[in-house]
Amino acid sequence: MKKLTWFLAAILSFFVSLGGVSPAFAAPSSYQFTCSNISLSGNVLSAICRRRDQTFNKTSIVLKGIENIDGTLKFTDRSKPANFNLSCKDTSVSGTRLSGNCQKIDGSYVNTSIEINGIENINGNLTYTSNPER
Repeated sequence: MKKLTWFLAAILSFFVSLGGVSPAFAAPSSYQFTCSNISLSGNVLSAICRRRDQTFNKTSIVLKGIENIDGTLKFTDRSKPANFNLSCKDTSVSGTRLSGNCQKIDGSYVNTSIEINGIENINGNLTYTSNPER
């Protein structure tokens, strides 16, 4: 399974780098299969990821376009850094699911979560390889 994930990530990365693929929908993230110690600090996702040569690299990426909209985590403008951390507390990542308690307009907090899509481990580095929305 891990070899297949690496293979698919490599193919997608190759076509994206050529400008030949611009997916309308994000591919499911697969970094969790080859990375460990996955954590979240503010809007920064960090992990220790395996390189092709089997060594490990500490890497991080700023999440894109995730906002708290009245207590619900949603994708908005993927060209901007995520800002959910400004109005959510107790945020965490489990695999590819971002969860937290987010403030509603009325001031109350509600549990919410969202799938983080489009992030792959490319030779030890967390990289967006497709549109994170959807």
